[in-house]
Amino acid sequence: MKHRGRIGLVRHGQTFANIDKVWHGNTDTQLTELGHIQAEKLGHHFHHYMQPEVIYASPLLRARLTAQAIADKFMLPVHLDPRLMEFNLGDWEGATFESLGGSENILEQLVTNPEFTAPNGESQNSVKKRVVAAIEEIVHKHPEQNIVIVAHGVAIAIALSHYLEGDTTLWPKYTKSNTAFSELCLNTNKLISYNETEHLSDDNHQ
Repeated sequence: MKHRGRIGLVRHGQTFANIDKVWHGNTDTQLTELGHIQAEKLGHHFHHYMQPEVIYASPLLRARLTAQAIADKFMLPVHLDPRLMEFNLGDWEGATFESLGGSENILEQLVTNPEFTAPNGESQNSVKKRVVAAIEEIVHKHPEQNIVIVAHGVAIAIALSHYLEGDTTLWPKYTKSNTAFSELCLNTNKLISYNETEHLSDDNHQ
């Protein structure tokens, strides 16, 4: 797919689920105080990463607020797309990573089996299909613009492993820090930058 603009991918700021190490996929969890600070620093510093022309985000609060912190600095609207939401674990939402990696080793199956589906949740393949469809539709709508997409750690990682490896089971290679910026080139299916967090340095947030 040819795209003359740039595509920036951003993970949301820190949430209480990140601290407690529990899985909040479609659970609409809040940013922590630090998460709000991270988002604000990201917004202040974002012009060093990219001059955005259009911003899309998952409708979940943690992503919306992070996207808004960028949008406010450039006087842009935030377009919400539910296909950018995090991997939904259905009945296992709110489970700790420790319990998901317990006797049944659900976490391993979520990584290694693209069709493994949580009860009342979704599979890795389902996440890939909707997130990739969203990215490609957004790119098609804005072929020569700089696009920012604010979403979630696993959803972004699954998309990156699809584009870069052709294998979504490699998504743990592409986990990102909270509010980290990465740039993807869809013309070459390569990363131009990855997991950039310079904005979180006390010396670099203006």
